[in-house]
Amino acid sequence: MSRRVRSMRRTLLTGVFLVVSSSMGISALLGFFSASHEMEELFDARLAQSARITERLLLRYLETLPTQNTRGVIYQEWESEYPNAKLDSKGLGMDNDRHLTSYGHEFERNLAFQLVADDGTLLLRSPSAPPLQQEDLRAGFGQIQQNHHTWRTFTLHNEARRSWLVVAERDDERRELAGKMSAVSMLPLIITLPLLLGLLWILVSRAVSPLSQLARAIAERHPANLTPLQIPQRSKEVGLLIGELNRLMHTVQDTLERERQFTNEAAHELRTPLAVLRLYSETARSAEDEEQRNQALGKMLTALDRSDRLLRQLLTQARLDNQQQLESHPLDLREVLRETLANLAPLALKKDQLIGLEAELPLQISGQSTLLDLLFTNLIDNAIRYTPVKGEITVSLQQEGHLAIVRIEDNGPGVPTELLPRLSERFFRVNPQLADGVGLGMAIVQRIALLHHAKIEIRNRPQGGLEVSVSLPLL
Repeated sequence: MSRRVRSMRRTLLTGVFLVVSSSMGISALLGFFSASHEMEELFDARLAQSARITERLLLRYLETLPTQNTRGVIYQEWESEYPNAKLDSKGLGMDNDRHLTSYGHEFERNLAFQLVADDGTLLLRSPSAPPLQQEDLRAGFGQIQQNHHTWRTFTLHNEARRSWLVVAERDDERRELAGKMSAVSMLPLIITLPLLLGLLWILVSRAVSPLSQLARAIAERHPANLTPLQIPQRSKEVGLLIGELNRLMHTVQDTLERERQFTNEAAHELRTPLAVLRLYSETARSAEDEEQRNQALGKMLTALDRSDRLLRQLLTQARLDNQQQLESHPLDLREVLRETLANLAPLALKKDQLIGLEAELPLQISGQSTLLDLLFTNLIDNAIRYTPVKGEITVSLQQEGHLAIVRIEDNGPGVPTELLPRLSERFFRVNPQLADGVGLGMAIVQRIALLHHAKIEIRNRPQGGLEVSVSLPLL
C-alpha cells in the first residue's frame, strides 16, 4: 500500500497554527490566573485599608453620639432618602445599568462592617453585614458563610476600646470583578490571535511558493532538456536546491555525452577490425592451397587479438569515465610496482630487453591497487612496445617532499616534441607501424591519475628515449 503524500505547506501551516494557538492559549490561561490572583491581592489590601479607616471613623462616631442606639443599624436614614432603590436577592440595585444606581454604585452593598464589643455586644453595623458568631472574632483575614454566600473578612481588635471591627466583602462579587478585569486584560491577546494566524498563513505561503514555482518549472521541461534552471531566487535555501539540481543535470549531461562518445568511438574503431576480419575470412574460404589459407587464418587471429584489446580498453575507459571517486586504501607503492613488473617481464624477455626496478624504501600512498596496477601496466607496456630489441627500461621510485615520484625511462625513439601534448588524446598513436596499440592507453592513465590526485609528466630524455613521471601524494 502506498503511503499518503502530505502537503508540506499544509503540514507546516497546521504545525505553526497548533504551536502558536497552544502557546497563546496557555499564555492567556496563565495570564488570566495570574491577573486573578493579583486582583485578589489588591482586593485584600483594599479590604484591610478600609477596615483601618472605618475603625477610626466608627469610634469617633460613638464618641460624638454617646446616646446612639448601639444595637441598631446605622445609615438607615441614608437608605430612606432613596425609597425607589430596589434590591435583588443579592442585595444589588435592579436598575438597568448594574454599575450605577440611584444611590451610588452596585458594589457598595458588597462592603459591610460590624463593630462588636469583646463580650459579643453589637455596637454598630451596616445594613448588609452578615451575622457574626463569637468564633468569627479572630484578628486578620477570614471567611464567613451566610445564606449560601461566602464573605471575605478582615478583623481588627482594639484592646483600649475592648472592641472588634469586622469588615466583610462578598467573595462571589470579588471573583466576578477579578474575572472581568482579568478577561479585559486578556482581550488584546485573544483579538490578535486571528490576526497573527492570518499573517503566519501569508508568510508560510510566500515562503513555500518558490518550491511550487520550481516544481512547475521542472514539470514543464522536456526530459532531454538538461540546461541549467533559470528561476529567480527569492530565498537562499531554494537557491541552494536549484544549484544542486543544476549540478545534477550537468553531471547527467556529461554522463550521456560520454556514453554517446563511447558509442561513436566504439562504432568507429570496431568498423576497421571487423572489415579486416571479413576480408581475411573470405580470403581463407577462397584459398586454393593450405599455406594461403593458414596465412589468412593467422591474420584473422591477429585482427581478433586487436579487436579484443580494443574492446577491453573501451570498456575500461567507459568504466573510469563514470567513476567519480575511489574507495582508497593504504598501499605500499613499491610492492605495486614489483607486481606490475613481474607480470610484464615476459614481454620484455621476448624482445631481449633489460628491465629493472630501483626502489630503496617502501612508500605509503592512498589508492586502489587494481587501478594503479593498470596505470603502471599501460606505461611500462608502452615502453616495452616502442623500445627496440635489446633496449633498456628503468623504473625508479623516489620520495620528493610529500610526493612519491615514479619514473619510467626507456632508450626508444622518443616522441616528437610537438606531439607530446597529444599523447593523452583518445585513439592517438605516434607510430602505428611500430606497435599494435589502439591509442587508449594514455587516456586511461590520465583518468586514473586524476582519480588518485596524481600528476603525469612526459618528456624526451637528452640521451634519447622517453621519460614518464608519476607524482602521487604520500600518506
